[in-house]
This record gives sequence, C-alpha cells and structure tokens, in this order.
Amino acid sequence: MKDPGPGGGEDETRRTMLPELFLELNTDGLILALRGRRLSDFGLDTPDAVGRNVSDVLTPSQADAIRDCVQRAIQTDTVVFTEHLTMAGGRRRFWQARTIPIGTDRALRVVIDMTEQLRWAQTIERSENRFRQLVEQAVDGIFVCDEEGRLVDANRQACDSLGYSREEMLRMNLIDLCHGLEMATLWDLIDRLDPGQSETHAAAHRRRDGSTFPVELHLGPFWDNEGTPRILALARDVTERQRLEKAALEGAEQEARRIGRDLHDGLGQHLTGMAFLAKGLERSLLDRGLPEAAEAKEIVKLVKEAVGHSRALAHGLAPVGVHGTELAPALENLAQRTREVFHLDCEFEGDAADRVPDDATATAFYRIAQEATNNALKHGNASRITLSLTTDEDGTLRLRIEDDGQGLPLSRPSEGLGLRLMKLRAETVGAKTSIENVSEEGGTRVECVLPPDGRARARWSELGSGPTPTAHALGDEA
Repeated sequence: MKDPGPGGGEDETRRTMLPELFLELNTDGLILALRGRRLSDFGLDTPDAVGRNVSDVLTPSQADAIRDCVQRAIQTDTVVFTEHLTMAGGRRRFWQARTIPIGTDRALRVVIDMTEQLRWAQTIERSENRFRQLVEQAVDGIFVCDEEGRLVDANRQACDSLGYSREEMLRMNLIDLCHGLEMATLWDLIDRLDPGQSETHAAAHRRRDGSTFPVELHLGPFWDNEGTPRILALARDVTERQRLEKAALEGAEQEARRIGRDLHDGLGQHLTGMAFLAKGLERSLLDRGLPEAAEAKEIVKLVKEAVGHSRALAHGLAPVGVHGTELAPALENLAQRTREVFHLDCEFEGDAADRVPDDATATAFYRIAQEATNNALKHGNASRITLSLTTDEDGTLRLRIEDDGQGLPLSRPSEGLGLRLMKLRAETVGAKTSIENVSEEGGTRVECVLPPDGRARARWSELGSGPTPTAHALGDEA
C-alpha cells in the first residue's frame, strides 16, 4: 500500500467527510469560499472559481436561484431547498441545499446528496405500507394501547367486529371492550414480559350493540419509536371453536352415558345372572358334601366383585343425579366408591349448601373431580385423596382435589389429554383450573374456581348473546 505521506491520509478523511458542496458567498453572488467532494457535478471545479461571481461559472437560472436563496436567508432565516437533478451520465440525484445566513451580507450554502437517504426512506415507507396492508387484512382484531389501556391504533377487523369506526375506537379503552381483562393485567405485562413475549387470556368482547362474543387475547408489550411502552393485543374470535368444543364434550358425554347404560343393563345383568347360578352351584355342592363347594364359593365371590366393578364403571360413565343442587352428594358418592374399589383413604369435605348454578356446571365439576381422582390413582401412586367443595364469602365456588402421591414432574414437555380436558371443561362453564404440586416432597392439588360472574361470562360466550347491563351506556358514550 502506498504511503500517503505526512497528513495525506488525514486530508483524504477530511475530504470524504465534507458535504457535496460547501459554498460561501455574499449577496451579490461573489464566491468567497468553496469546498466539496463533488464540485464537478455543480460546474464549480474550475481552479479560479473562488473570487468570481456565480453568474460567471453557472447557468443564469442556477445563479439567480442561488442569489435569491442568499437574499431570503439574510432577510428571514435558513432556507432549505430540495430538488431532483439529472447529473452527467444520466444519473438522477436528489439534493438538499441549505442556505444559512452569516451576518447581514453573507451566507453559507451547504448541498448534501440525499439520494440514498430518500431511497431508504422510500424502502421503509413501502415496508410500512405492506405491513399496514397485512394488518388491515388480518382476520384477527389487532389493538395497540398505552399502559393505561387507551387505544392508540386498531385494524379494520377490530373495528368491524365491534361495530365502531376507527375514530371512535381511538377514544375508547381496551378494558371497556374486553370483559375479563383488568388494568392490573396490563401493568403486570409491561413489568414482567420482554418485547416479543406474550400471554394468552380468555375474555369476551363487547360490541357496540351490547352483544358479546368470546375471544382469545394474545397480549404482549413493546416500545414504540419514542421509547413509550405499548401493549399489542391480538383478539381471535373463538365462537365457532367453543361451539365445536362444546359439541365434542356433549358428544363424549352422551357416548359415555350410553356405554355406562350398556355396562349396567348388559354386562351388569349378565354378571348378576352368573352370580345367581354360581350361588346355586355352591349350595348344591354343599348339600352333597363335596370339597368343590369351596371353589364354587370363591367363584361367587369373584363374580360379585366383578358386578361391583361393573356398577362402579357404569356409574362413573353415566353418573345419576349430578345436578346443580346435588353435586356435593355425587362427589361424596365418588369418594365412597373410590374407597371401596381401590381400598385407599378417600374423603369428601363439603356441604349440600355449596351448590353450583346449573346442571352443566355440576357435570363439568364432577368430571373434573373424576379425572383428577383417576390421575392420582394411575399416575400419582396416591394413598390418600381428599375432595372438597366450598363457597367463599364473595360467592366464589371452589372444587379442590388433593392427594399425597408423587406429584407432578418438575419439567413437563406438554399437558396430557386428561389435564387439557379438565381445563376445557372448566372454560366451557366460565371457571378456571389450576394444577400444582402440594410441596417439594410430593402431592398434587387440582383446583377449579368458578367466580360469582363465571356463569354470566360463560353465557356471553354462547352464540347470539344479548346485551349486558352496562353495554348500552358504553355504546352511547362512544
């Protein structure tokens, strides 16, 4: 590499840091100083340009334009002028000329090539337009709100699904539109999650006419270009999904009841007949004094046990009397059958006064208790299981199933079908299910909580839901 000599490299660096044109001139157009990286592009690369008038080195129109900018800058303030010019070789460039006054008779004219900046700006604008089109065409409602829940943006789907214009939406709060979402949740998201992370919440969207529909909210924080915290909310209408889930659960429930009836009326009756015949054989052998009578007695015992098991299975698949007012007795019966069949300690703690709002909720709670009990037996190796049904002072209903088994593994790659079904059954009636270890030593606790407004929320999730008491006022305010 050739040595640039003393100061050579420094001079080159300074030259490349210069603007395309740096021109100092007076009000008459006399050039007092001239520097720049691309003087030839402006016709100012002549050796004797300094000391001459711009009229001598530029075209008349260019000279008049420069003198006019100098006069205006001195009379007012900095003058900024931009234009597209075609340079030598057909290159089209975008220039920004800034004329800055110096005293009362001179000015600096700084010309910068803005072509690349403009190209980047256009690229960013096109990218933003494409992103906006994607957002506007999304099938999910997309909301952007500040940390107080005030909406600052919303896509077309969000507006159309709720019946508001975008202008109306931007005067509203996300909390007003989402039953089941609280302000504390938004603050917690900003404090706890990093940009790019999100959490899913179940809620119900309230339309302008007061009707509601269930949504799955994906909430996550981000920071805008000014560093202001924002919350992005993606709302997916899950009306159809919940309808299909409900239909699937009802179909499974009907099939379970059918199998239970078949066990009771078919296999159960068949085993009962076998027990009757075996008992007759036992008596006949005893009357004859034959030693095979002992074996016949054992057969009778085994068949009776099989009858008991089949009845327990039938009752589990098709429980009788699981109604809103009879959930506690049904749970007590479940605990009793578990004790008798599996020979372990299983107790129920509750009161008949702890009632659920309707039969659907009673059935869901019973199935959750049944599934949790089965899990404790099959996977937890439990020796004691406690079922409890209580009501808090505020009306919250709590179903709890606790065992002393080995507990949940510390790392679970995914939830099993049973756990997912428990959560699904709870969601369909407006309740929430939590599953956790009792302690580090072991034990599992399953809790299903139905808040006082849980059934109302579940009803809003159904198709064709009507206005809520506060929805009309909210719609009028918008």
